[in-house]
Amino acid sequence: MMPGSALRALAVVFVATVLLPAPGSAQAQPSGRPNIIFIMSDDHAAHAISAYGSRVNKTPHIDRLAREGALLTSVFATNSICTPSRATILTGQYSHINGVTMFNRFDSRRMTVAQLLQQGGYYTGMIGKWHLGSDPAGFERWNILPGQGVYFNPVFYTATAETTYTGRYATDVITDLAIDFLEKRPRDRPFFLMMHHKAPHRPWDPDELHGSHFAGLRIHTRHAPTHCTRTSSVSAPTLPTTI
Repeated sequence: MMPGSALRALAVVFVATVLLPAPGSAQAQPSGRPNIIFIMSDDHAAHAISAYGSRVNKTPHIDRLAREGALLTSVFATNSICTPSRATILTGQYSHINGVTMFNRFDSRRMTVAQLLQQGGYYTGMIGKWHLGSDPAGFERWNILPGQGVYFNPVFYTATAETTYTGRYATDVITDLAIDFLEKRPRDRPFFLMMHHKAPHRPWDPDELHGSHFAGLRIHTRHAPTHCTRTSSVSAPTLPTTI
């Protein structure tokens, strides 16, 4: 596992990058360039992922990404706060260079991975939590939550409209919009999709299907809040505290 000084809660996010053909498409684009889906989950601690040794959660789909792709065990986040992390992922720059050091507005005139791929012929999309204060740039289609967004009855913005998904749960809406992006994309171009989930960021409001998932389960925790979010802590002995 990673050294104790590395990674706090996998920065703020667990990030998976997937290179795969779209459903029903050929194994590769005519140009030979891969399709790219970038999946982000928010505030997803390493010890909540079974691929990293979680004793509580079972995450078989994430585990499959780790098994068939890569499992990062030596990672360090220079700025693990939500908004700066997003700006760094987009630009590849440190926070003091891209200008987003806290919860300030991202300057969408800056060059990003989406703009570079778009210039290279990719069909680009952004679905889910943006949280950068400015409209997405470099994306031909985007549907984003305003600010942090909410889990139930979420509102999503596009460049031209605002839609409330009454009776829906944010995770399901983001997934459905991402699938719709894949199904309706132009088939003669490779695509780049950023799929940013709000979950499992606080408040921890599960949907009806998963609300009782841990009912009756004894979960042991530790008296070390500054340490227990690190990946190295998943192998540490538990204390007899129960929640």
